[in-house]
Amino acid sequence: MYERILVPLDGSELAEQVIPYVEELAKSLNSEVILITVCLSGAPMERALTEYIERRAEKLQSLGIKTRSVCIEGEPATSIIDFAGKNDVSLIVISTHGRTGIGHWPLGSIASKVVQRSHIPVFLVRSGQLATAAADKKLQKILVTLDGSRFAEAIILYVERLAKAMSSEVVLARVIEPVRLPHLAAYREREKYEQEYMAKLEREAKRYLSRKKSPLGARGIKVNLVLRQGKPAETIIQYAEDKSVNLIALTTHGFSGITKWAYGSVASRIIEGSSKPVLLVRPPLPASQT
Repeated sequence: MYERILVPLDGSELAEQVIPYVEELAKSLNSEVILITVCLSGAPMERALTEYIERRAEKLQSLGIKTRSVCIEGEPATSIIDFAGKNDVSLIVISTHGRTGIGHWPLGSIASKVVQRSHIPVFLVRSGQLATAAADKKLQKILVTLDGSRFAEAIILYVERLAKAMSSEVVLARVIEPVRLPHLAAYREREKYEQEYMAKLEREAKRYLSRKKSPLGARGIKVNLVLRQGKPAETIIQYAEDKSVNLIALTTHGFSGITKWAYGSVASRIIEGSSKPVLLVRPPLPASQT
């Protein structure tokens, strides 16, 4: 599942903040690493970039990690995605900021294009987190965001593989957005109905999380469950900060079965708002949408 990891670099220190994670992932998962940079043939920086990425590859090789370096041409995001597809890449690990100025997620940025277009899982590392990368790289606690849909559940298989290899604790999380019923009854009656309905949703969510926990626990993975009320993205971000989560894992789109929140937009807000690394998986579309 994680046989080959692709790591785009541009020669900047910010882009290199992915390296501690790449080292730990590759060693734990026994993955091959491909370092990739985009350079223009004949450009003054071509030789410097090629030498830079070769030195980076040699350093990983000295740690016993199978590594090779590649210099490609073309529009960066498109070239990275095309290379990944043609070379059986299992995971793309990329920083949200590099020399090219992609840290604040402007439309058209390299990292955002890779996330939007890639059908290969993406491990996204927030720039400016170098001080914590060394401590967080072991991924001791992985937060998995679920919404009750099969699409969101596609992330579980990828997290299971990581957790087994890295002895991580897995936290399965559901966030229920408060429900406001139409103004069809007196205030007190409406408030009562809303409370009853939320209680029903919580019971269903608890049963759902318990069902998802059982297979992971049976495979020897430590699993905890979290159920919260609130705005999904903000609640997930705050929980990750408060509980020292090392990685947030989620799908890039999905549709909620019970609470009806747009899972894709939640993923976008988590990517933009969280300081934590994020593992993103694009689940397959149902046959009716392919």
